[in-house]
Amino acid sequence: MVCLVLSYGFMWFLPSNMPKTVSIIMMLFSLDTAKSLDTTLAVPPFDLYNTNIYPYFDFADILTWCLYPVFGYFFAYYYNRFRIRGFMIPVFILGCSLIGTAYEYLNVYFDVFQYRHWKLSYSFCVYLIVQTLCVLVFTKLKQHWIDQKTIH
Repeated sequence: MVCLVLSYGFMWFLPSNMPKTVSIIMMLFSLDTAKSLDTTLAVPPFDLYNTNIYPYFDFADILTWCLYPVFGYFFAYYYNRFRIRGFMIPVFILGCSLIGTAYEYLNVYFDVFQYRHWKLSYSFCVYLIVQTLCVLVFTKLKQHWIDQKTIH
């Protein structure tokens, strides 16, 4: 709960550096990607891990789900803010994937996630792929918003 309040509070106080529509799309993309992967990997036939302490849906699930969009926002915000280009793109993706893996480690430590046939190293690989997709989506959205500014 504390992480949720701090994350959203910090997000609201950051100066805006992209259109609200881009922010919302990146937040929804982050949520959708995370929930799609969780739904695919955490249920039979794979059943690789539990995403919360209890096998049924509870309030903690909602709180966890609410963190995914803000992480997507921070990813896009800092990617745009620091004008990541060229060689720095894989460095940024690697850094964000390490941060995501460290955060997941804390979730495992505090039993938010329980692994069955999953390892933290798998998550790191998934983060690399998902963060790369986020860069591709954000780059496309940014190009669209730049094109719209030049038309008007």
